[in-house]
Amino acid sequence: MELITLIYVLLIIAFAKAVGELMSRANQPPIVGELLAGIILGPSILGVFFSSGLDAMYDPESESGQFISNLADFGMLFLMLYAGLQFSPKALRAASWQGSSIAAMGVAVPLAFGSVVLVLGGSRGTELAFVSLAIAVTALPVTMRVLVDLEVMRTRTAGTIISAALVSDAALLLALGLVLSSKQGHDSPAELVLLSAGFVLFFALAILIGRYVVPYVYKLLRWMRTGEAAFAVAIGFAIAFAILAERMGLPAVVGAFIAGLLLSQTGTGLKTWARVQDVLSGVTIGFLAPVFFVLIGFSVKFGEVATALPLLVSVVAVAVIGKLVGSYLPAKVWGFGRNESLAIGSMMMGKGAMELVFARIALEEQIIDEQMFSVLIIMAFISTMLAPILFKTFYNRAVERKEIQPSSITVVDVSRMD
Repeated sequence: MELITLIYVLLIIAFAKAVGELMSRANQPPIVGELLAGIILGPSILGVFFSSGLDAMYDPESESGQFISNLADFGMLFLMLYAGLQFSPKALRAASWQGSSIAAMGVAVPLAFGSVVLVLGGSRGTELAFVSLAIAVTALPVTMRVLVDLEVMRTRTAGTIISAALVSDAALLLALGLVLSSKQGHDSPAELVLLSAGFVLFFALAILIGRYVVPYVYKLLRWMRTGEAAFAVAIGFAIAFAILAERMGLPAVVGAFIAGLLLSQTGTGLKTWARVQDVLSGVTIGFLAPVFFVLIGFSVKFGEVATALPLLVSVVAVAVIGKLVGSYLPAKVWGFGRNESLAIGSMMMGKGAMELVFARIALEEQIIDEQMFSVLIIMAFISTMLAPILFKTFYNRAVERKEIQPSSITVVDVSRMD
């Protein structure tokens, strides 16, 4: 390995974590800082002034560029495994009716308006389906981080937001996986039937494995004495599911996510499993995920976006206002106060890690072009920054006007991800 490659990796990690820490101190999710670090460090800003020294870092054909790209690919896989571990199947099944209805409307409104905007902008087929879904997604991990930081996890507001985000995230991420699987040009009825059959078969196998194989994984974890060995089991399980997903026509990251979902309750209470989660958190959030997000920042091309400002403004408006209105209306119907309903809607608009994983794959599969990719990254960046700011504003108003009531709901303690 060339020395310059190590220097590039050190630069990426140091810059990403430094900017992420600064954003965290400004009460913003660190993921926003890592994306911003990629944009600043990328060819659009620093690359303009230091092109001779940084070109190899941006070039995917160079040895350094290939190494960084491979790290980012592992970052995607580990991130989806880690994300799956943060979901609780029991919590998903127990999601409240209020949360489910807020999730449904919170998806339907931005999805519908986003489709109209995109059709007017010339999008069709797979690109239209993918971008519409990406606009409607809520970032559960970012949401959880903000609620934890604000110490509001035990309120009725937080319980409703979490259940709504659980339902919408699970449904939309699976839908995004299906859209990604139907690669551009593979849209004949026969191919779609085969694709759907593979999708159904994959999840049928996942259910069977969860029922009959995962209990033996738990026994294996109990037998193991070291967390590192248990970590190897978790990674092997995720890679096996990634391979299975690929064989069934789905993106490998979907397999890793489902593996995490199946393992989320496995080993609970075991010291070895606690070690697995600690190691995975350190490797993923401390190392591989920042590389992935910085690489995404590299891909933002302001020249591409400058020629599509009407599209960018429209997509951001739909992602922010559509999600806010779509979540606000059912919250009001269920009897939440005006400001509390607006707080719920605000927290539902943020985007996060998993959507960006799928956006990256969509770009590689040529489902979307570089212009649309840049639009989605900037949309995620803006909506994720606005979400906690608006939430705190409306939530504080709701507290002042005594709209917030203590919740008897047991809120799932999902570990921090971003």
